[in-house]
Amino acid sequence: MSPNVLLSSAGSTAALVLLFVGGLGALLFGMKILQESTEKLATGGLKKLFSKTAKSRLAGVGIGTLATMLLQSSGATTVLVVGFVNTGAMTLEQAVGYIMGANIGTTITAQLVALGGISSSFPLTEILIALTLVGVLMAMIFQKKRPKVAGIGNFLIGLGLLFLGLYVMTENMKVLISTSPTLKGVLLAQDLTASGGKDYSFASNPFFLLFLGIALTVLAQSSSAITSLLLSLSMAAGTVLCGGGNGVLYLILGTNIGSTSTALLSAIGSTTNGKRTAVIHFLFNFLGSILFFVLFLCWPSFNAMTFQRIFPDNPSEQIAMFHTFFNLFCTVIFLPLTKAFVWASEKIVPEKKKATDEEMLDPRLLNTPAFALREAVKYYHLMSETAMADLNLAVDAFLARDEGKKEAIDSKEKDVLRMSQRLSAYLVDISSQGISEEGAKKISRMQLDLADIVRLTEVADNITGYTRHEVEEDLHFSKAVEEQLRVMKEDLNIQFRQTEMIVDYPSLNLLSKTRAMENRIDNQRTMMVKSHLKRLEEGTCPPQNSNVFINLVGNLERCGDHLNFIAERSCQDLLSKVRQNASEDEPFHP
Repeated sequence: MSPNVLLSSAGSTAALVLLFVGGLGALLFGMKILQESTEKLATGGLKKLFSKTAKSRLAGVGIGTLATMLLQSSGATTVLVVGFVNTGAMTLEQAVGYIMGANIGTTITAQLVALGGISSSFPLTEILIALTLVGVLMAMIFQKKRPKVAGIGNFLIGLGLLFLGLYVMTENMKVLISTSPTLKGVLLAQDLTASGGKDYSFASNPFFLLFLGIALTVLAQSSSAITSLLLSLSMAAGTVLCGGGNGVLYLILGTNIGSTSTALLSAIGSTTNGKRTAVIHFLFNFLGSILFFVLFLCWPSFNAMTFQRIFPDNPSEQIAMFHTFFNLFCTVIFLPLTKAFVWASEKIVPEKKKATDEEMLDPRLLNTPAFALREAVKYYHLMSETAMADLNLAVDAFLARDEGKKEAIDSKEKDVLRMSQRLSAYLVDISSQGISEEGAKKISRMQLDLADIVRLTEVADNITGYTRHEVEEDLHFSKAVEEQLRVMKEDLNIQFRQTEMIVDYPSLNLLSKTRAMENRIDNQRTMMVKSHLKRLEEGTCPPQNSNVFINLVGNLERCGDHLNFIAERSCQDLLSKVRQNASEDEPFHP
């Protein structure tokens, strides 16, 4: 029994429509699983590709194309690009190439769907649908022990469901078209008045089709989904949709413009450059679509003389090939105009006040945990630098006997505390998305480091109290003591810079240096306290100085301890390896 007979036996038009809707659901769900699985499988490679912000524009186009082919979504790639520009990891000029590449890469979905419409004795569609079961078995068997194999299984599930949905939609639509003159008239934009029907030729109006494509894509938030639907309808109809000629191509142009809505929505609340990236995406797609729109108006037989002639009797392949050709052509003509796009975006989105830490920790990056973790590390360093600046400001205010700095010091302390809370929550969000073992360890260390960083600002707050006592009680310290405090402060800054490097690049050599600096600071505190006690015995230092002085140097020494805790934590894995490799005859000495 043929598929059409089986499907038509459902008994009614309503049942056929329900099956068509179910097929559409399977196709969309398959696309979603395909996107999610490829994103997880490709995260490591994409991280390296995106981190290498190549100077070559062509390289950017290539990376953008490859990323979108893997992610199966130009929207996902563009949102990532907006996030990278938002955090300063990518320049606007580099972003242009990635965006153009994303538009090319998204056409792979249409090409995959069009494969299902190629008539051949080889059962390609059936084989791909059968892969759904293979993928389910792989995902079930290897989910816990071999997550990468399970990820490949999810990829096969998505691919199989996509073609299953396409098959169900196409077969049901064939029956619907054959039994409903009205539906056929709407899809083909025909005038059926001669046969007692209605005039549906309005559906071939270029402006109507352009805006219909925009509206459908904005609603679906996926140009690939709408393009796949058009391909399915063309397969079922067996001829060119929308009145023939260029009609269906106007719809494709509309989907191209509508696809920019994802990036535009993503840019809301981002930095100035993040908004400009979304604007560049819109300008590129809009100008390309308008260029071809005018071309089609001036050349009504464009499709008939090109793609219909090259791919006769295969309307789905005509659509897919035009989709690819359109994006390639626009990239070729617009790539040399990169600077012009950047200039236009700067005029449309003028510069605003300097970005603050509030604009970091972009939630859009959480879909790709590796990128989100890199953003979190940048924020971590900003937080630690703010804490160290707070400590330096407090010590300088003490040496200058300046109580006026208390408000600024308190403000920095509040900033660091707020940043600590934001970063902690963001790290939890990253962990919930799934992260590599190495990334999970990094997150765990950073969570523990937050308390040590906050402690620096608490010490700064303590020092403001010592400054108040210094001024109110008219305490004075010798030039030698002041110089010793400056040396201690400088040593802490050296240790801080070493620790910051260790966080990014764990090194036992650097760890030995920061340990040495921490020991030096400990010895400075011991020496300074002994010298102070000697001055007290000699009567050269007033007793009322003791409480402030001893507590001050004690607090500064503890800052060195906290920095050393961070450095030790970052090198835990290296230390463990050295301990494991140490022989019994040659004990390990950290």
